[in-house]
Amino acid sequence: MKTFITAALLTATVLSTPAMAFGPSTQTLIPDLSFPAPASETVTQDSANLGK
Repeated sequence: MKTFITAALLTATVLSTPAMAFGPSTQTLIPDLSFPAPASETVTQDSANLGK
């Protein structure tokens, strides 16, 4: 029984290898994330009176 299981696993591995090698690529499953450049904040002088 042990040799039968070993032979079955070995056969399944050999037969499934080409299917995995030529399967769909994982590059298209997750799209590249691109973020826009952050906008600069406007600078005001004494508009909030922080620290006073």
